[in-house]
Amino acid sequence: MSTIPRRLVSSSSRLAQAQAQAQAQSSASAGFEVSTPKPIPAKYLPRVLHRQIAKRLNTIEAATGSLPATVDIPNPFVVQRGSKRIDSEVTGDARYHWKKPIISNRRQKQLLTWYPSEDLPASKKHTPMGMPAGSSRAVEWANGTIINWTGEIKTRSTTSDEADTVVAGEKKGVYAGRKKMFKGHKDERNRAQKEADREARLAGMEKRISDWRQGRTDEKIRNRPSLPF
Repeated sequence: MSTIPRRLVSSSSRLAQAQAQAQAQSSASAGFEVSTPKPIPAKYLPRVLHRQIAKRLNTIEAATGSLPATVDIPNPFVVQRGSKRIDSEVTGDARYHWKKPIISNRRQKQLLTWYPSEDLPASKKHTPMGMPAGSSRAVEWANGTIINWTGEIKTRSTTSDEADTVVAGEKKGVYAGRKKMFKGHKDERNRAQKEADREARLAGMEKRISDWRQGRTDEKIRNRPSLPF
């Protein structure tokens, strides 16, 4: 049997057991709060996540000589905020350096098809079952060390009105405090002048029509022969 089918079978069996335990607990005590899911053993993680954890733990152990009971590791599925860069001259908000996710979105999608979502860190693609939005399930290393995935999942607003909301009397948005940089298409830039020219021509249309008709009548009169034959 190949590696991927074996992982799928083991993952599906673990998922079925977890669902059965959750249903049993909910039926036994419906009035109690749902407890936080237990940390997932590191042996069930994908190899790429296992390598990331091992690399960080080896670095900590080499620096300190021992491992703490809990270790925070940046979530490789989300963007991580780095050091402070500068304050914005317009809004005054702090600007930071940002690091791209270690695991690309394409690779994340592949992992979601091969492994249960509750065994993977949270990302824009999914949130582990039984966890709050944006939270990840902890991981238990072989020596008992608990690994927590850190990182904030940032979502982009889908409407343009949200980008121009007014907070405390100040307009926030892309063009707050400065002129719009997008010049638009050529027909959009010339539309105002075209409409003004059209209104000016329509305003004097009746006079021009009457002058044109009078001019045709005068021309016919001038072109009439003076002789009766």
